[in-house]
Amino acid sequence: MNDEYSVLIVGGAVVLVPVTEELAHYDDLIECLLLAQLAANKKIEKTPEIDWYGAYVQLLDNYWLRHSRARRQWSIGKDNLESLGDWVIAAMFSDAVDNSGAASVALRRLAGLSGTEPAMVLLRRHIQKSILASESGDGLASATAVRLLVVVANTPTSLTSVYLELATDRVLGGNLLAELFQAEDVRGDVCMRYAGAYLSETLYAPARAAVALKIRDRMKDNVVRLTLPDEGAVRQLCAAD
Repeated sequence: MNDEYSVLIVGGAVVLVPVTEELAHYDDLIECLLLAQLAANKKIEKTPEIDWYGAYVQLLDNYWLRHSRARRQWSIGKDNLESLGDWVIAAMFSDAVDNSGAASVALRRLAGLSGTEPAMVLLRRHIQKSILASESGDGLASATAVRLLVVVANTPTSLTSVYLELATDRVLGGNLLAELFQAEDVRGDVCMRYAGAYLSETLYAPARAAVALKIRDRMKDNVVRLTLPDEGAVRQLCAAD
């Protein structure tokens, strides 16, 4: 199967961009995604009890108008083994993401990458954060918050996204999209947010230069383009596991 998407890691987000498009056409989208994440990270460092996703969309909503949204929470069934990648793919199909079949193929191939790949190290650094016991409010030992954002760029001005968040007592490593979780690994529920949005040129045009300036020095260390293994290589990796 020919690649239909280029894959970028933008902070703690996996961003899928159609290969038929020049990446430069997606500068606005990438810059907004990075700025919104950095703003949310800064807010949660100051006030750990706030909702990270809420802080993220608070900035994004200044320029991107959400036309659809959904929220789901669930607990992992007893004796089930489930992964972040599987949850994202299921959400894409259930919420009718454009070209969800090709997007799911790209994500499965991404899950086949080694966790030592520099891009996967960057992603892991962003999406798992320590939660102190006092912040979690349950009086238990410290846990790790896992926050993964997957964005499908339908066009330079249209996106759909799936966000997953959970808390775990496990020490995580490797490729987090392929990490398997059981019920006892997760503290509380898994939370998923889905959104579809389009960029308002009227709202963004006056801010475009300022946004680019704010994240100019952060792009190099937070944005990486990935080369995915072919499907045969993914099957070999899965067999080796």
